[in-house]
Amino acid sequence: MKLFICNRTIEKLEVESLITDLLKTSDNAIAILRETEHSENWKSIVESKMNESDFVVFAIGKETFKSDQLKWEYAKAKQLNKQIVGIKLSEITEDSILFCQGFQVFDNAEQSFKYLAKTYEDDRKLKFEQYKMMVSSTEKVTESRMKVNNLFFTITSSILSVGFVLGKTFGFTIAAMIGMFVLTVLSLAVSFFWERLIDSYGKLNTGKFKVIDKIEKQLRTNMFEDEWKILTEEIKYEPNTRTETKVITYFRTFILIVGAFQIIYLGYLLFQLIPSCNH
Repeated sequence: MKLFICNRTIEKLEVESLITDLLKTSDNAIAILRETEHSENWKSIVESKMNESDFVVFAIGKETFKSDQLKWEYAKAKQLNKQIVGIKLSEITEDSILFCQGFQVFDNAEQSFKYLAKTYEDDRKLKFEQYKMMVSSTEKVTESRMKVNNLFFTITSSILSVGFVLGKTFGFTIAAMIGMFVLTVLSLAVSFFWERLIDSYGKLNTGKFKVIDKIEKQLRTNMFEDEWKILTEEIKYEPNTRTETKVITYFRTFILIVGAFQIIYLGYLLFQLIPSCNH
């Protein structure tokens, strides 16, 4: 469990004592993160450490939230959706307590650690359930994607087959060839809808994997990230979306070739209708 401690510099000694009590109460099971250096980029450092932490803890004393830095840290913790708790210092004032109406405030380190430990475990269980749901939904998207590929391949192939049967039935006449060409254009249009849908599925999976990666980092594990590095850097894996798009492109090229032959043959039939000149 990682705690980011926010406090005023003038209360440094009492906060050091508070941190010692927290470590003692937890049997050193927690990690304390702080930003005590007032550098020019302190805001980015604080934000980075807050992102790394599980809780943001405010040591609340006299006029704590009259400090612009503490106000900024409180706003940033809320923006990052971090769980915020407060621990009272000896000189806490009524104004400071009133400011803390949006989060839990505890009297001492022992009391706060009990709450933090229980909340941390409950939060990890919830995140693990969310993780399982996201992984399951990703697998369902992959299954749906395969069904869509089979469906669109069947549709485009069927349209081309109907066109061929039409041409053969009517002896590849001019009317039959026009009908075949119309169906070929229809199958070409369907291929573009097919490609757009595959692209949408790819973006949907990308979003899901980003959420999974975020949850994994919160659970202190990186299985998907490690797997992706192995696939892309060692095995040179090609993403499904790219492979499927290539297949559609090859299939579309075949349709265009079929259409070109139809136009050539239709032109040949029309040329036969042109009266020849007799000398």
